[in-house]
Amino acid sequence: MTDTFEYASRPGSASLSILSFTGLSALTVFLWQIAPGFVLLLMVPALLVCLFQVTRVPTYGIKMTRSSWRIHGGNEDIVIPTAQISHLSVINRGADRRMGLMLEDGTEIVLPLQCLPDPYDMIREATNRGIPVRERS
Repeated sequence: MTDTFEYASRPGSASLSILSFTGLSALTVFLWQIAPGFVLLLMVPALLVCLFQVTRVPTYGIKMTRSSWRIHGGNEDIVIPTAQISHLSVINRGADRRMGLMLEDGTEIVLPLQCLPDPYDMIREATNRGIPVRERS
């Protein structure tokens, strides 16, 4: 076991987004010579929206260390000390699967599906850190 387990995912394809932005930029430069008014009216706002979407796409993931778990849920991060986690709850109903962290005080934190690695990896890393896993159906 390593001290840190980290999993990150980003919805969409970053390389495809960059390729689209590059193509849109090339089209803007080409059209500037023919119709600068069209470029200023439509292409520049489209480029700005495209750039905004490329830079603001959230990253989801989870980072487990011996002392804490950090859950990256898009624009919000949750840090939970490992000592406060009672158990990892796995709900497996076929295609509808969920995982949650049950804390010592009885509250449950449902983990976003986007931030979850393969369930077996998650279970292995939780048990390696001394957190019991309970399955509910």
